[in-house]
Amino acid sequence: MRISARVPLFVVLLILAQAAPWLGTHAQGYTESTLSAKARFMSPLHLLAAALFCVLSLTGQAATRFTFISPESERDPRTTYDRELLRLALDKTRDQFGDYLLEPAPPMTKARERLSMQLDSYPNLFVMDSYSSTREDLGLAYVRFPIHLGIVSYRICFVSPQQKAAVSKVTDLKGLRQFTFGQGKGWLDVDILRYAGMEVVEVEGYEKLFKMVARGRFDLFCRGVSELRSEQLTHKEMTDLLVDDALLIYYPLPRVFYTNPNNREALQRVERGLQLAWQDGSLQALWRKSFGPAIAFAKLSQRRLLRLDNPFLDGISFDYRPYFYNPQADRFGDY
Repeated sequence: MRISARVPLFVVLLILAQAAPWLGTHAQGYTESTLSAKARFMSPLHLLAAALFCVLSLTGQAATRFTFISPESERDPRTTYDRELLRLALDKTRDQFGDYLLEPAPPMTKARERLSMQLDSYPNLFVMDSYSSTREDLGLAYVRFPIHLGIVSYRICFVSPQQKAAVSKVTDLKGLRQFTFGQGKGWLDVDILRYAGMEVVEVEGYEKLFKMVARGRFDLFCRGVSELRSEQLTHKEMTDLLVDDALLIYYPLPRVFYTNPNNREALQRVERGLQLAWQDGSLQALWRKSFGPAIAFAKLSQRRLLRLDNPFLDGISFDYRPYFYNPQADRFGDY
């Protein structure tokens, strides 16, 4: 979708400065009777306004609008990387596809995000979500690139104060099934955990999850390694929000940008931009800048690794494994 880009203020002021002498000269010749005939003739001010409209419409008319999802709360850091990665992809393709405007959509639940994409409610809306074969029926398209480079496949958990000691002694999946998990409504993690035989409480509302695990409403609230540290910092006033330091749960979880299938050129642009950023290393640099501190905080080598299957990867149209991060080797592609 093409719209006019914003024109810098100095351009508008320059137009006004050039037009000011003309306005003064012509305004002197207007009598009261002439001005009363405004129904038949445009005043110089009207002419100037029309000229400005034309200039603003013509300037940057190739700019394309893109929309991203706003955070669910002021303490929700999850969308920051996704927004900056989308911006990086658009910057990389500016020469080929032209300028762009990146605009926020309101905060939404997962169900609302998917409906907004189906209805094409916002121009070129791109939404991060975990790939799942169960979403093929939604009629959405996705960018063939695992935007988080697999780091969210590694899960560490917030744990209730009552169960922290017991969780630290778990050594296998049988032991893990003795505890209850909390996850957001509509998250793919719910289905993966249930497939593995875990008891899961679905919660509508991101902020509620932190309060509920801290109060012992469920035992574990597991997060991607890239997510937990920043979430802990933004909820540091919750003294009962504890982090388990014993377990590392793994299931392959490629995350992609979804959008409406009618956004064909936008899809092509974002996919091309991500590939260019991967090839020149700027994507990996943004990834490490965004998630490096969280990975160091997690101390992955000191945790017991428990692997789960993800049965919802059938039908994925690209090989995500060459891009996935291996924390043991600290490099990509060693899936």
